[in-house]
Amino acid sequence: MLLNKGHGVTRTVPVFGIKDYIVYYFCIKELEDILCGNRTVNTFGGWSLGGELRRKEDCDIECEATEYGRYSFDPRAWKHAFGEFTSLLYAQIDSGVYSHVLQFDLSNFYDSIRLDTLERSIREADHNDMGWIITLLFYLLNNWNRRNTGLHRQAVGLPQDALADCSRILANFYLQKYDAFASCVCTKAGGLYFRYSDDQMILLNDVNKCDGLLLLLTRKLDRFGLRVNQKKVELWTSEGIQAHRCRSVHRVFEKTKDTKNPELVKSSVKEYLSLSLDDLKRTWNGGMPVLNRLIWANIESLPDDLFGQVLDRLLSTDYLLMADSKKLARIEALVRSRKPEVNFRDVLIELGAKAVHNAFHHEVVSFAIAANDDNLNDIFQERLRSLEVQMLGDEIV
Repeated sequence: MLLNKGHGVTRTVPVFGIKDYIVYYFCIKELEDILCGNRTVNTFGGWSLGGELRRKEDCDIECEATEYGRYSFDPRAWKHAFGEFTSLLYAQIDSGVYSHVLQFDLSNFYDSIRLDTLERSIREADHNDMGWIITLLFYLLNNWNRRNTGLHRQAVGLPQDALADCSRILANFYLQKYDAFASCVCTKAGGLYFRYSDDQMILLNDVNKCDGLLLLLTRKLDRFGLRVNQKKVELWTSEGIQAHRCRSVHRVFEKTKDTKNPELVKSSVKEYLSLSLDDLKRTWNGGMPVLNRLIWANIESLPDDLFGQVLDRLLSTDYLLMADSKKLARIEALVRSRKPEVNFRDVLIELGAKAVHNAFHHEVVSFAIAANDDNLNDIFQERLRSLEVQMLGDEIV
């Protein structure tokens, strides 16, 4: 499955066969007691399959939702875990103890994980004679990409597969020794360490310690074959990071049921629309997390002018190309409620004829099947076959 990462750059998402998923899930579930141990406080990423690590993360807090994890075994668990991370972060910022946030992430994190290092760490933590399961797991991880690597075993990188929970748990485990080190170093520097997947934030007061902290942390990451993405190192004021993450818009909905309150929805939409498109593009993920939240709110209650502006954003090419089948169904329902003159399925067909990343086409197929629209399904199945010919034939169709 091919996704547009932006500017036409492709991210390839492998899709395993059912037997491969069964093996992968089985191994991770059997090894869960090993993989869930030694969690550092304020680190998140091992929620997916339930069990001990998920329960330990439950101890920390709850809150708002965002959108990733679209192919997760349990997308709601993904959103809940991210909400915990965000709530804890904001709670510390609101305390007034810390004035700045140092934020950075890792370059090509999943692709850089050394499988031999990961296997050695799992075997060192194995006290329950799980050797044959570990062997089975790494047979899968060393050989899953043989179609592309030929006779070469995969030595580096976890598959970011379409149901990526298993890889996320392994990636989270891979960072646990680093987490313990990072948390200790940050505490000694008077700071507080947070991590969600490879997104790291350090709350601190003395900005003069940033270079020293990055020196120690990047040297430690080197030992795991990991690199900080120097283009994504940011030093925010406490106010700056909240503005970047559009907190003023999100915080209107303090409780889940608030998204159904017409007055609160109106207030949130006005706050969102007060940002210019240029300002919005400079916010976290281009403002998409806000729109992902508003799509499920009671925007039907909005006056026509506000509703029309939000619907225009939802009908934008950038948003539609990233939408899953459930969002497509929601957008069509909104279009029918206020803009019956717009044929949403024609919009999808026109966009599908231009789009070359097939993740969008697969989502439209799922939407068409759910809507019992055989014609739309046939059109997009044919387009998928055309794109497959293009990829296999190394020529533009």
